[in-house]
Amino acid sequence: MSSILLPHEQRIHGPWVKLQSEPKLFNALMYDLGVRGAQATEVFVLDDIDNFHELGEIYGFVYLFRMMGDVKSLYKSEEYTPVDNPKNVYFANQVVDNACATLAVLNIALNSPQLEIGDDLKEFKEFTKDFPPPVKGFTITNHPSFRLIHNSMSRHPEEALVVEEASGKPSATVDESVEVYHYIAYVPVDGEVWQLDGLYPHPVSVGKYSDKQRWYDAARDAMRARTQGFYAEQINFVLLAITKDPIFIKKMRTKECIYLKRVVESVLDELNGEWRAVLLNEPKFVEDLTEDEEMEVAKRDNVTKEIEVLNSNRGDANKLIQLRTNWVDEIRVLQKAIKRENKLKQIEKERQTFDYGPFIREYLSVLHERGELKELLKKADDEDCDIVF
Repeated sequence: MSSILLPHEQRIHGPWVKLQSEPKLFNALMYDLGVRGAQATEVFVLDDIDNFHELGEIYGFVYLFRMMGDVKSLYKSEEYTPVDNPKNVYFANQVVDNACATLAVLNIALNSPQLEIGDDLKEFKEFTKDFPPPVKGFTITNHPSFRLIHNSMSRHPEEALVVEEASGKPSATVDESVEVYHYIAYVPVDGEVWQLDGLYPHPVSVGKYSDKQRWYDAARDAMRARTQGFYAEQINFVLLAITKDPIFIKKMRTKECIYLKRVVESVLDELNGEWRAVLLNEPKFVEDLTEDEEMEVAKRDNVTKEIEVLNSNRGDANKLIQLRTNWVDEIRVLQKAIKRENKLKQIEKERQTFDYGPFIREYLSVLHERGELKELLKKADDEDCDIVF
C-alpha cells in the first residue's frame, strides 16, 4: 500500500517530527526558540593539546548522533541508582519521541546565564525551575509554541510524518532497521560539568573544573569515551560546540562604540558646544543602547582602557573629535556587517526549512504520467543507487 507525505502546514501542527542532526538546523532552532548570541560549530577532535581557543567562549557541547533501532538501548547495560536532581542544574526529561533537539537546546540555554534568552524562555524557566525532570519534560511537550517551532524546522521527506492513503493507520512500526536521531549535551554549572541526556533520569556529573575558560577539560574523558563508543557501535555522530555568535560579538562591540561616542560627546560639550557644527551633514544611525546596557558596557575592561585614552586627551578638542569619528566609523561598519549577516542567516534558514514536498510530489506525478518513473526506479535499482530526496 502506498504512502503520502503530509503537507508542511499539517506537519507543523501535528506530533513532534524527526529532525536531522545538522549544525545549521540547530542554529535556526536555537534562534526561533529565543536563544540569542549562540551558534553551533562542528568540532572534529578532542585531543588534550587542543584548547579550542579559536572558538572563543564555549557554552556547551552537544553530540548529535544517528543510530538504528531503539535509542534507549544506549543504557541497556547500565545499572541505575536513583539520585536527587541537583538544584542548580536545569534538566528536563524527554517524554515524547523526536523532541530531543528542542530539549537539548533548552537544557543548554537554561543552564547558561551568559546567553541572552527571550522573555518567553525567561518566564518558562521561572515557571518550571522547581519541577522534577519528568514534569519539566511534559511541560515542554505541551508548550503552545515549542512544538510548532520544532516542527517548522522539518523540510526533508524522510523527516515527515507518513500516513496510509486507505486505512489511515501508521505506515511503519518501530524496529531495528529504523533510523533515529538523538542529542546528548555537556554544560558547565558552578564548577562541575554535567551530562544532560533527556532519556536518562537525571544529570550526570562527569568532572569538576577551576578554570571557567577551560571547563571542557573536565569533560574530555567522558566525551572521548562517548566518541569511542560511537565508533565501536558504528554510530554516525556530529559533535558541536555551542559558542558565541560572531553577530552577537559585533552587536556588543557596536554598543561599546555607542557608549564611547556618548561619553566623548559629553566631554566635547563641556569644552565647546560649537563643535556640534560638524554634525550638520553627518548621516544618522540608530543608537540601540539602553541605560541598563550602558551601565554594563562601562564595566568592560576594553571600554575602561578606551576611556583612559579619552581622558588623556580631555583638553584637546581636535583629538577628541578624531576619537569620536573613529567610533562612529566603526559603528557604521559594524551595523552594515550585522545587517548583511542577518540577511544571509535568514536566507539560509529559509533554504533549510523550505517545504520542497509539493514540488517533489508534482515532479514525481509528472514523471509517472509520462511513463518515465518506473524506468528511472528500475535503472536506479540496477545500478544499486541510493534514492535521496
